[in-house]
Amino acid sequence: MKNTCIVLELTSIWHFERFSLLGTGKSILKLSLTLLAASLWCLAAQADRLTHIGTFEWPTEAVVGLSGLEVSDDGLTFYAIGDRGWYLSGEFERNGEQIVGLRLQKYLPILGNDGLPVSARRVGDWSDAEGLAIAPDGTYWISFERWAHVSRYDEPELTGHWIKDHPSFSSYKDNRQLEALAIHPNGILYAFPEQPLSDGFPIYRLDGTTWSISGYIQKRNGFSIVGADFDSDGQLYLLERKLVLGLWWQNRVRRLRVDSPESYEILWTGDRGEYNNLEGIAVWRDEVGHRITMVSDNNADPQEITQFVEFRLDAVE
Repeated sequence: MKNTCIVLELTSIWHFERFSLLGTGKSILKLSLTLLAASLWCLAAQADRLTHIGTFEWPTEAVVGLSGLEVSDDGLTFYAIGDRGWYLSGEFERNGEQIVGLRLQKYLPILGNDGLPVSARRVGDWSDAEGLAIAPDGTYWISFERWAHVSRYDEPELTGHWIKDHPSFSSYKDNRQLEALAIHPNGILYAFPEQPLSDGFPIYRLDGTTWSISGYIQKRNGFSIVGADFDSDGQLYLLERKLVLGLWWQNRVRRLRVDSPESYEILWTGDRGEYNNLEGIAVWRDEVGHRITMVSDNNADPQEITQFVEFRLDAVE
């Protein structure tokens, strides 16, 4: 049992204690104390944790604003998109587990649904590509902010195919829209916004060509969703961030299942200013276990370098 149960048990205690004040039955109070003991046991339990492997800083002026990331199963090839409307791919150079360099292989403009580069559509800023997910059949999915929508690509250099928007896509503030995409092992595509609605962050699920909301993820501690990926077991890893006092970026990784989002684990919380603006996350597996690679958005600031940050998931039995 991990710290997932802390959230559930403490919620249960509040409800039972409230009812014990209204009633006079000893059994109600006794049940409340029993749940309290169970919660204290959960607090003592350890959760899985992320161990930092290394950080590679990429001193490039040509590539800016990386926000969506995928990594191949062997951890050598990466695919990414930038929020100025560009797609890129390349290979990591590794020394053991750590990234020590990279070779860029493709750097292409993302084409809109009209076949024109979205990087040229600065009016209305339609070029703001944020989320990337690649299906097993090679289909690329990209989510966009400003005009909040998702497009499907047969190849990254081809014209996008628009998927009809969910009615709530237009409910978000500008630049607080569809930040993350992830494909479940069962093949279903999910999308996640940066900003919650009144019930929480919607879990948008694509069934064929129709979006629905399958549930909500509650906002905790001021963090917003900026990246997402599933592992092979169907567990969802959310990369979250917040800007502290307008000065320091802070990130964390939260894990849950989309069919029970109220139960979650915080696997890692970075210190304020420990890394730059981490926005993309990819989960993959080597011969030892699960690995996580994250990439930062340098906000087109030449003083803010692009970082690839990697962790290993250490499972606690």
